[in-house]
Amino acid sequence: MSGDRATMKDVARRAGVSTKTVSRVLNKEVYVSDSIRERVQAAMRELSYRPNPAAQGLRRSSSGSIAFVCEDISEPFAAQLALSIEHAVGDRYVVIIASMLGDAKRERETLESLAAGHVDGIVLGPTPAPKPYLARILHSTPVVCLDRPARGHETDVVLSDNVGGMTAAVNHLIATGHERIAYLGDAEEVFTQRERLAGYRSALLEAGITPDPSLIYQHTPDSPRIGKQLAWLTQTPNPPTAFVSGNSLTTLAMLHAGFDVASASFIAFDDFPLADVFGGGINVIAQDPDALGTEAVHTLLRRIDNDAAPVKTTRIGTRLVIRSHAVHETPLAS
Repeated sequence: MSGDRATMKDVARRAGVSTKTVSRVLNKEVYVSDSIRERVQAAMRELSYRPNPAAQGLRRSSSGSIAFVCEDISEPFAAQLALSIEHAVGDRYVVIIASMLGDAKRERETLESLAAGHVDGIVLGPTPAPKPYLARILHSTPVVCLDRPARGHETDVVLSDNVGGMTAAVNHLIATGHERIAYLGDAEEVFTQRERLAGYRSALLEAGITPDPSLIYQHTPDSPRIGKQLAWLTQTPNPPTAFVSGNSLTTLAMLHAGFDVASASFIAFDDFPLADVFGGGINVIAQDPDALGTEAVHTLLRRIDNDAAPVKTTRIGTRLVIRSHAVHETPLAS
């Protein structure tokens, strides 16, 4: 203990929490769990800690807000996540929602502004821009990454079971007699796509099927490009008899390119609006945005209470939804 008088740092160290959390307890803020509050109060008693006005004022400016930062809130999955975050927060916090729209400069300025005291924590959704500056933000503001981790940074992460979901889809197709299964996904540098491709490959290998590189397509979703790839696949001497897609953007690009889901053996990763009516219904690996958003909020609140706790990764299960019975072994020859 420093000097003859216990400090907030001493209390925080004894309780295993941050000095911010000690200040919240002193200021009787409502955003501290009962267990954390009791632990801090016990540490104060053990150390005979006596607060001073300056220390108590450190967190009086607590914003009462958290932020959800995503790439584009107009995307259905991002919108569902935002709703689930707001529901999970209830009346404890106001949720600030910010879309980055592919602008790396805007993203950096937004995150730095939010971290400068405008919010108590950030749920960071998937955005493509590199974030070398994130370490500074993590030093001052609790951050939970949602849907994929921030490359090069240790944070709490909440994401879907991408490997397990794709494995279940491929296993279903194999069980119905397919071996030539094509994978069409987003760019390979996208974290979720790497995991889903790993699930595709592992399911094939487990069934004794060697993955054929010619059946794997990874590129930023683009309807004309995917249309050419589909045409090439269906015109080869040994075409695929079934298809899986890596995300909803790829699925939509396939549909825009004229992919006939009504006659294809096809399973898409990600559910999306109207997927249940296209071609009699598209089979999907459905993520659980409600569970993802709720767990992200709970993880963030725990991190706000105790920023010294070890970081953790939580995976939320997916669900295979079979809507169409067009899962057959007929090659899609032109």
